[in-house]
Amino acid sequence: MKLVVIGIGDCGSNLAAEFVRLNSRAKSETGVEILVRSYAINDDLASLNTVKKVGDKLLTIQLPAPDSSSKASEVGADLMRANGDRIIATMRAGEFFETDAFLLVAGSAGCIGSGGISILARKLHDRYVNKPVYAIIVLPLASENNVPMFVYNTALCLKSIDKTSDAIFLFDNEKVRSEASVKSAAGNDEINREMVLPFFDLCRASEKVDPKYLGTSNIGVGEIVQSLNGWTAIGYGSAQLPSGGFSLFKKTDGFENKGEETVKAMEAMSSALSHFSIECKLEDARKALYLLCVPSKNANIGMTRAVGNRMRELTNNGEVRGGDFYGVKDYATVTLIASRITYLEKIKDYYERASSLAPELKKNETQLT
Repeated sequence: MKLVVIGIGDCGSNLAAEFVRLNSRAKSETGVEILVRSYAINDDLASLNTVKKVGDKLLTIQLPAPDSSSKASEVGADLMRANGDRIIATMRAGEFFETDAFLLVAGSAGCIGSGGISILARKLHDRYVNKPVYAIIVLPLASENNVPMFVYNTALCLKSIDKTSDAIFLFDNEKVRSEASVKSAAGNDEINREMVLPFFDLCRASEKVDPKYLGTSNIGVGEIVQSLNGWTAIGYGSAQLPSGGFSLFKKTDGFENKGEETVKAMEAMSSALSHFSIECKLEDARKALYLLCVPSKNANIGMTRAVGNRMRELTNNGEVRGGDFYGVKDYATVTLIASRITYLEKIKDYYERASSLAPELKKNETQLT
């Protein structure tokens, strides 16, 4: 799947840059590109100058400074209404023909990204009616959750993006940060890598790759598009495979290896389930997708079948699609998507707190009910 990634505001711009790095890795490892172009949109020139150093796959677009000093998301929305058409005209129109989907990215707590993302999503939908428009929304840290303006901006951002995007990948910033800290001293760069990594195998597996990477059941762009709708969580996990390998086409006494490798695939799946981008109940997901990646020497039908069966159990026999891909070495990796989630406690909490947290936000209650 080839994406045009559009990051808005500081958070969005940094993640747009990380997608450029992910594209370079995909090209290096499997010879495919998963990114048509990445754009960083911000009113902060210094921030734009920093992210554009990542390479020529990322282009920057500077917004004028807001007329108001307010940090409310309405200011970002007004700014995007005034400049959105100019932004789209600035983008390289010819690239959109090879684009499978737009992926807009923003943090929910600030002004520029939280307010502007839904406005730009609507403009893209209106202009490119056959292209899916997806969003990544990064929720505030725990330390920001009691700041009235951040809570209000988040609730309004969630309310508006739900109406303008085909699917919204929600990332609990605190959850991702905590998980990244287990691996290393989690700086912002590490957090950004953790957020974009789940898209790596998914996007490259759906592209035209060397036949040696093709699994027994390939995931195409159509399967991904059909699996994405509404509130969405994504998870990624890995497990190191035993040495030696088992080949489906090789006559050996490798049944023990085969069983052990299937166990490793399930271990990777368990890791993916525990690393979902936001806490959710899979039985509340109406759509789901799984992707198992293993080296071809370790592949066996039982691995993919086991992951798929488990996903169907967890989603209470929801609409599940999946497949496998042979583009990794020494590891089994599993990417999971739960989509069209009907209930998320985190969203309900933001809506309720935005209406009651601070007296100064009472005048905005009608926009959140």
